[in-house]
Amino acid sequence: MGLLNGLKGGKLFYTGAAMCMVTLLAACGGSTEDTSGSGDGDVVELSFWASANPDRDDFKLTMDRVEQFNAEHDDIQLNVETTPHADYRTRLNTQAAGGQLPDIFQVWPGAELQPLVDGNAVGSLNNIVDNWTGNGLLNEDALADFTFNGEVYAIPSVQNPTSFVFYNVDMLEELGYDEFPQTYDEFKELIADLREEDTTPIALGNSASWVLQSVYISTIADRFTGNDFIPQVLDGERSFTDPEFVEALEVIEELVEIEAFNEDLNTIDDNQMIEYFLQERSAMVIDGNWGAISILTNKPDEMNVGIAPFPLGDSGTISTVYGNSWSLNADLSDEKREAAETFLKWMFNEDFYKDLIGVGRVVAAEVDMPENADLDPLFLDMLELSQDAPPAPVYDAVLPQAVNNVLQNELQAITIGRSTPEEAAQNIQNTVDAQ
Repeated sequence: MGLLNGLKGGKLFYTGAAMCMVTLLAACGGSTEDTSGSGDGDVVELSFWASANPDRDDFKLTMDRVEQFNAEHDDIQLNVETTPHADYRTRLNTQAAGGQLPDIFQVWPGAELQPLVDGNAVGSLNNIVDNWTGNGLLNEDALADFTFNGEVYAIPSVQNPTSFVFYNVDMLEELGYDEFPQTYDEFKELIADLREEDTTPIALGNSASWVLQSVYISTIADRFTGNDFIPQVLDGERSFTDPEFVEALEVIEELVEIEAFNEDLNTIDDNQMIEYFLQERSAMVIDGNWGAISILTNKPDEMNVGIAPFPLGDSGTISTVYGNSWSLNADLSDEKREAAETFLKWMFNEDFYKDLIGVGRVVAAEVDMPENADLDPLFLDMLELSQDAPPAPVYDAVLPQAVNNVLQNELQAITIGRSTPEEAAQNIQNTVDAQ
């Protein structure tokens, strides 16, 4: 896991649902056709896709860096198109199936990247990976989930611990809580106390169905099953119907039964759940480290936000995955490939990783804390929790896509009473058995 050394303790246009960033000659549109191996004169044009989170400082930083690259490289033009986060993965997979991927594109690790590798859609980066490993900037852990059969297929920028409880300190103190609950029983008592005050305890936005999987069950289940559970399930040694996993699903069911969440949990998305929390419509929100960025960027100055791990079990694991990673199209011409490699090497350097720390991200690289960094205490607390907690796998990074889809559907079904934990576990296992 990449840790920080020395610390412990253009213009934006909106078109329909998609947002496109236009830089210099770039045009906003849905086409992913080759916009020329070599553009006007000696300019090599490259299409570039990213998942958009326009309210977050780390996204703005990334887009600013792309603009800077274009300004500094007269011979290369990145034409950038961004798609809202909730829609990006669907679009990526659809375009991949049709052989219409752009030249450079954002990917997710492990099980999500593997179909693109198996389909020969992404190109190996082994010829340039020494640019990061040779100087120790990225280690094997950072690249492991992007490596298949010894070939590296993406360069990550951040670590994503996916499960923290963010809480309104003042709201809890008004109920007599001077510290966050340390046990699950105490946590349930807090939920009951908040309900007595007609306050929604936890804001949840699961309309895209991944939040309960990535943010909740990946950490909660690991506290019951241990780190080796998913590999053992896929090898046939264990099963999703094992009591330990069913117990984890029962936690989700119980949280729904004790009215821990807002009623529209399956209607709003992850951005809206942060808005609920910031508007004090809930006392807590559970989200990944990206949630901290949204909170820090948008919270009122007077709002006092604390952070804690989910209080359950003894292991204290937090689901973690490397992310904000980019790959290259496998079918690039030599000219485009050289230009794309130039961009990756320029983009993912020590300064970029330090700048990401400056906007509150836990980075994938081994870098020192930036000098004179004015970091919010919430970020420093999150960083310390990330360093202290053993990592757990994020399910959508390790499960086959078909299995993960059923898992996400079943988690949603539990919240509306359409499946019991036992039924959900059996349906998930049936999908594993059918692989």
